[in-house]
Amino acid sequence: MRRRSLVIASILVGLGLLGGILYYIGPERVWEQIARLGIWGYLSLVAIAFLTMICWASSWWVILRAYGIRVGWWTTWWARLSGFAITYLTPSMYFGGEPASVFLIVRGQAGEQRATRVVATLLVSKLLEGLSLLAFVYLGFYYAAATRLLPLDEMGVMIVGNLIFALFVALAAINFMGRRFWCARFLGFWKRHLPWKHALEVAEIKVREVEEDVHHAFREHHRATWAAFLLNLIATFLLYLRPQVFFLFALRAFMPISHLSIAYALFVLLGAFFWVTPGGMGILEGGMVGIFSLVSLLRLGDHSWLAIPQESAVAFALTLKSIEFPMVGLGLFYLIRVGFLKVPKPPLRR
Repeated sequence: MRRRSLVIASILVGLGLLGGILYYIGPERVWEQIARLGIWGYLSLVAIAFLTMICWASSWWVILRAYGIRVGWWTTWWARLSGFAITYLTPSMYFGGEPASVFLIVRGQAGEQRATRVVATLLVSKLLEGLSLLAFVYLGFYYAAATRLLPLDEMGVMIVGNLIFALFVALAAINFMGRRFWCARFLGFWKRHLPWKHALEVAEIKVREVEEDVHHAFREHHRATWAAFLLNLIATFLLYLRPQVFFLFALRAFMPISHLSIAYALFVLLGAFFWVTPGGMGILEGGMVGIFSLVSLLRLGDHSWLAIPQESAVAFALTLKSIEFPMVGLGLFYLIRVGFLKVPKPPLRR
């Protein structure tokens, strides 16, 4: 009941924020910007979304095959898409749908050991995704420091956000690559001090197996790991290009690399720390207004500077949602079809 209340509250907060932003800017102005994108601009963004998902699925599939888990590419695609759908609707931009992804792979495998290895492959894939994100975040940080485009306060936020984001990724990398077993040791510590000894002992054993399997990816499957990392870099680069494509078609202008890198780095930090509503509803639109107010465009014709209008920022965010929502719906439909999600039936009336 409490969980349902929190979900409803987050939806209401998101709708309230989105409604307030549209009321302030004017929905007709936002729609005008979306219309200016044109069919080819919209299809270009659709292509980027599907190519990104293909790269994510292929990255995980490469790691699964390296571990000897024989699974079809389409199965991996559906597992990754379904995980994306749940993650998109949870109050976290990067985590949440992993159990669904693992379920869809494991259900076609035999043995309990397979489950821990599938979890390990997904952790490797997420770690590589985090490292590729970090590479582009630090590109933005470099340009922010070199060009001094950001005000001092925003620069401070970026530094703190970068440090926290890098700390989590670095700790995960050290733990898995260095075979530290920090997660298993953490459970072992609480096993000695809490009454649920048996449950914690089972969890400790399973987590240790997963950490060991993740370590193998970097020690024994380094070629597959590098290939998967390259695919994640391509996926991140495609995400990085989205505002460039939108503004090229909608405003006939483009961002210099320095401005684009700063905007993308701030977008990653926005998703990491403030994604508290389903699909980032209201958060993404407001965040885009703030982020794009800090950078500028160059017109295609005379290369004169152009400030990004607020309605264009909101139009960009809503265009992304119009592409991502059908993908989320497709992933949820597949989860319902395979039995992972249950659709509540209406009570029988006599």
